Amino acid sequence: MHRIATEAGKLDLERKLESIRQSPAEIVFVSSADTELAALARIWGPKFGTRLRLMNASSLQHPDAAEHYADHVLVHAKIAIFRLHGGKAYFPKLLDELLHIKSHGASVRTLVLAGTDEWDPELATYNDFSEPISRNIFDYFREGGLSNYEHAAKAMEGLLENRSGPFPDAERNPTFGWYHPLDQQKPDTPCGRVWITFYRAWQQTGDLDVIDHLVSELNRLGLEVSGFYAYSLREPDAQQELLERAETEAPDVILTLQSFSIGRMDERISFLESLGCPVLQVIASSESRDSWMANPRGLNPSNVAMSVALPETDGRVLTTVVGFKEVSQIHKELEYQAKAMVPDSMQIRHVAELTKNWAALRTTPNSEKRVAIILANYPNRDSRIGNGVGLDTPASVIRFLRKMEEDGYQVGTIPEDGDDLIRMLQAGVTNDEEQSYGKPVRNSFSGETLQKRVDELPETAREKLIRQWQENLPCVAKDEGVPVSGLQLGNIFIGIQPQRGFGIQTQAIYHDPDLTPPPAYLAFYAWIRESFAAHAVIHFGKHGNLEWLPGRSVALGADDFPQAVLGPLPHLYPFIVNDPGEGTQAKRRTSAVIVDHLTPPLTRAGLYDDLDRMERLLEEHAHSETLYPERAHELEHEIEHLLEEAPWKKELPEEDDWLNALSNHLCELKESQIRSGLHIFGVVPQNERRIDFLLSLLRMPSQERPGLLQALLGKVLGFDLDQLPSREREQVENQARAWIAHECGMDSKSDQGLPENEGLQQLRNWLHETLIPRLDRCVSEPQRLLEGLRGRFLAPGPSGAPTRGRVDVLPTGRNFYSVDPRVIPTQTAWRCGRQMADELLERYREDHGDWPKTLALVIWGTSNMRTGGDDIAQALWLWGCEPVWEPVSGRVVDFEILPLSVLGRPRVDVVVRVSGMFRDAFGDAMRLLSTIPKRLAALEEPLDQNPIRAAALQDRERLSQEGLPPETAEQLAELRVFSSGPGCYGTGLLPLIDSGNWEDSKDLTEVFLKWGGHGYRSDGSSTEELEVFKQRLSSVEIVHQNQDNREHDILDSDDYFQFQGGLHAAVTELRRQSPATYHGDSSNPDKVRVRSLKEEFNRVFRSRVLNPKWINGMREHGYKGAFEMAATVDYLFGYDATCDIVADYQYEEVAQKLLLDEQQQQFFMDHNPLALRDAAQRLLEANERDLWEDADPETLNALEASIIQIQGQLE
Repeated sequence: MHRIATEAGKLDLERKLESIRQSPAEIVFVSSADTELAALARIWGPKFGTRLRLMNASSLQHPDAAEHYADHVLVHAKIAIFRLHGGKAYFPKLLDELLHIKSHGASVRTLVLAGTDEWDPELATYNDFSEPISRNIFDYFREGGLSNYEHAAKAMEGLLENRSGPFPDAERNPTFGWYHPLDQQKPDTPCGRVWITFYRAWQQTGDLDVIDHLVSELNRLGLEVSGFYAYSLREPDAQQELLERAETEAPDVILTLQSFSIGRMDERISFLESLGCPVLQVIASSESRDSWMANPRGLNPSNVAMSVALPETDGRVLTTVVGFKEVSQIHKELEYQAKAMVPDSMQIRHVAELTKNWAALRTTPNSEKRVAIILANYPNRDSRIGNGVGLDTPASVIRFLRKMEEDGYQVGTIPEDGDDLIRMLQAGVTNDEEQSYGKPVRNSFSGETLQKRVDELPETAREKLIRQWQENLPCVAKDEGVPVSGLQLGNIFIGIQPQRGFGIQTQAIYHDPDLTPPPAYLAFYAWIRESFAAHAVIHFGKHGNLEWLPGRSVALGADDFPQAVLGPLPHLYPFIVNDPGEGTQAKRRTSAVIVDHLTPPLTRAGLYDDLDRMERLLEEHAHSETLYPERAHELEHEIEHLLEEAPWKKELPEEDDWLNALSNHLCELKESQIRSGLHIFGVVPQNERRIDFLLSLLRMPSQERPGLLQALLGKVLGFDLDQLPSREREQVENQARAWIAHECGMDSKSDQGLPENEGLQQLRNWLHETLIPRLDRCVSEPQRLLEGLRGRFLAPGPSGAPTRGRVDVLPTGRNFYSVDPRVIPTQTAWRCGRQMADELLERYREDHGDWPKTLALVIWGTSNMRTGGDDIAQALWLWGCEPVWEPVSGRVVDFEILPLSVLGRPRVDVVVRVSGMFRDAFGDAMRLLSTIPKRLAALEEPLDQNPIRAAALQDRERLSQEGLPPETAEQLAELRVFSSGPGCYGTGLLPLIDSGNWEDSKDLTEVFLKWGGHGYRSDGSSTEELEVFKQRLSSVEIVHQNQDNREHDILDSDDYFQFQGGLHAAVTELRRQSPATYHGDSSNPDKVRVRSLKEEFNRVFRSRVLNPKWINGMREHGYKGAFEMAATVDYLFGYDATCDIVADYQYEEVAQKLLLDEQQQQFFMDHNPLALRDAAQRLLEANERDLWEDADPETLNALEASIIQIQGQLE
């Protein structure tokens, strides 16, 4: 009944509708392959002439196009042959229309064949000919070649004459082979060997211009080149041929123009890994060059999936597009325009130079290699050099330098430790102008040469840079040059990545989200390439700003700033394994090879200070309540007195049973997972941290095994540990640690008194056979990075949060990949997202007594790559829709709208603010999210039950009255998906707050709207629609964002306050009323939770920010630990500026515990005094802006005194 009642969303209606103008003919041939169509035009065209029509199948994926073609062309044909790549799932409407016209009297006979080399029995059910005939003709096209196409033509003649054969067998053609252009100019003394693999169909049809141009350019650069064509590199025989050739003529680099993935899940070592060299993915676009030039995305969603996302799973290094489909010949009698691949010389030159540079890594001795290691620096202060989320970046660089020295690199005198490295960097000029005054300029790039490099930029990029930086260009003195911040140690340059530019042009934050990098930015990377002559560049730690520069999303060109700046340098990037989104951005926009690293160690927060004292009183009270009532009464007074003195009493929930509420609150704080330190590249947790880390992975149950705590209790899957009293929970936590300690050989007596059961035996086997071996192999992270510098293939691996059950991401040290964007949301994510939506609705009803009408949801690319699309699923369920998956592939092919009677509640009007990374990576999901509001606005439902329709009708009328055409008014009224403009990223709030160039929430709102006010339509187009965005946000009742793991929190990342905080500030400003702002926690997908943002802030603040476990853990990391503390103060300030959620007493606690404590002061002064100065200044700014209103004057004086002391020390 449920399925029958739903209404199809008809997602295919949102595909691009192409104009189809063909008259009928006897024979119609529809194919997914332009090469096949072009070949038939040459071979069949002269034979059949006007009796033949050729059509590309992709033009018929739109339902209206399929219906039109069936009604006007197919219905009149005698024979129609279809070669469909992707099977029925990709062409459901076309095949339905075929059946429809037949059932209404059309006499067309059909042959529906797979577009691949494998027989498709599902498609065969549409055939009107016997299976032997169908297979015979299928073989002609599968084998290809002139003679087979001629055989197929004769077979068509026979079928038209109703002859059933026999037809000749297809002539077998090689499925693979080597290719060398006839005019190839081989170098006399090659500097490397390159293979180019491409599709067999290109060789058969002679569509080889792109290959020939690639070969020619590689030869010009001194490389020996061999081409290899194959139907697919999945073929065992083709693989064997390449492996045998590699034994005698091993390639240094492989370029492949073949799409999809060739890897198999059951492979221990993949085929590409066996070849051992880098494999560069080169793209042949299915669109024209004009389309690419005009498309800010670079590629359409299907090309992103097939030519980018899927090849990434093989470990290929993405380059860019080198050829485009252009009309090569017009066949008027066939009413068909044949297309062929046309090379782009500039793009080919870039790929060829990149190839040569990768080959050089294999042929250059390590002692001669020059490597640039770049440290991110944001904000641009000397206290914050070496950004790297979860990573002690300076210590990691030192450790890697020692590994490089062992591997034969000339590294000079290595600094003693990470702090020493930072001091040496700070001794020269940096991005911090205040601290750089009077310091030496170690390296500089010629201003005259920089001007030449600017002049060499493509016109659009050059004009934009000059327009935005014309006041700064004259400052580039030709005689003095442009300073390059960094330190050279032998053949290694350790540089500080230059600032993005908003710190220089602070007003640009308000009006230029697409600000180009300043000239000095170009000079920095030009110096690395030209003056330093680097063989490779390493950006160390998540993340820098290069991959976020303006330009296309993927398939970049010379006019896109990431490519214009970096050039054709091999790029390696150590990156935290749980952040696939931002790592993927670097892979796709800077050709980065990721070397993923482990997440920081987590530990149970526990309790401390008066929180610990309070728990002990509560435990004694619970024990005394029955046996010693008088003592229990006394304890209640002690508890009340301690609570009265505790600043955190205001963080308790309001409940009648205050003792129970207090106990639950302490339990939640104690059980929170927090970071106990930072990861050092190649260092695996040991001792207590090893126990902590393993316990964080063993907590999560899976379908195959219980969680450790469940197993110790002998409980079945699904048991809620929160049901345990506090004392019992503490006991089982201690048992879990003891069990792990015993299993790891740390304490031979620690298993005494522990239970034994089947679940524990399961976990024991898994721990020793899988988990510990995987974890211990993470020590190879530096070795994998060294292998990348040797020009070796780096094995791919999945990405995700280990503590959310993704132990398969271990071992780290791999080139991680993300997800197939076509399967988002997955069915697993659908269950989690739906549960989160229900929890959110229930929480809102508890707080407000009614269903919400409007909601603003933050959706990020990274989190949805980790979860498979939880956030998308949540939005769909709030709208009252559900995805439709193709059964075999799991692709989302449509959606269904549930009727209100089945939904059982009103729909919610959801507006989504998606990140720029999500916009780039999930084109199909963007289409899904943009289409649903259009369908819902058209439903004839009560307006109080369908607020989407109610708002759309109201907005449509208002916009029409303002003079907009009806169609435009309708489109704008239905817009619900907003993001930054094409080629832009972020919200602008971080640079704005860091610059101090703002007065109040009006300024914050202005920037948030400007940076996120592009409305995205179902066809992928976007326009800036600030007024529509304002209108949407002005009625929002809920602002919501989810967090899918506990490996980070909302106060150790700026993104949370920028997105959710920015939304809250904008809604509050526009609505003149604060929305209900909630935080979703799906770190355990089986038990999602929704808290108010204030509750989540308080939880993080109390469990982590003031926790001695975290503070002491950060102290172990010196400069970077102080960096992390100052960053937390910044993010806390950012949340208060946007959401007004930091209480005065919480500012006081931060000041006293983090900054003014005697031990803390000494720690900062020893390792990073500027971090103390910056954090103190931030708290004083909070007071000046009346965020910290009732500050203790003595505290303010102490903060000012600290700043004065530091300034005096620095001078």
